[in-house]
Amino acid sequence: MENFLKTQWKKYSARKTKAGIIIDFLFLALFIAMINPPTRKTISSFVIRYTMTSAKETSDNIQLTAEDYDWRYRDISENTKHFADLKGKVIFLNLWATWCPPCVAEFGAIDELYQEYKDKVEFVLITSDEASKIQAFLDKKKYHISSNTFMDKLPDLLYSKSIPATYIISKEGNLVVDKKGAAKWNSDKTKELLDKLIAE
Repeated sequence: MENFLKTQWKKYSARKTKAGIIIDFLFLALFIAMINPPTRKTISSFVIRYTMTSAKETSDNIQLTAEDYDWRYRDISENTKHFADLKGKVIFLNLWATWCPPCVAEFGAIDELYQEYKDKVEFVLITSDEASKIQAFLDKKKYHISSNTFMDKLPDLLYSKSIPATYIISKEGNLVVDKKGAAKWNSDKTKELLDKLIAE
């Protein structure tokens, strides 16, 4: 067996440059890491984080109705919140989960955006995770933003089968951004959009 392996190695290394061998071993290591669930989540989040782009404004002219605002959620301390109380404000609504690699990948960008706009924009992050799990995630990453949990069923307009799902809503109730998937939320493009909506 040992002689067989040596023979195969000689054949392989004779066909490859040093750089080629290194690349092959990196791909092998990546493959092994990707079949291991804990490292798969970390690697997926890393790749997504560095390939994210800014979200685009929706071309649809959609406005939230009174029913679209009529639902509740709970903050991390189990206090009931009414989404309708945010009517007339610029809202950043994000549906996410701690087990979702794209959600984890974009969370840092959301936190950076929050730190800059928390006094001008209402940030509502909602997950079905337990409060203790949410807090552990936020503490571990040292994030400043908090999250909420579902209480009522979301209206159809704001419901998504896939996460992350992010909606930016204007003061007038217009659905300005309807983004499914991770995005670079701390981009200049997003900040310019928020500045415009805040000034309206």
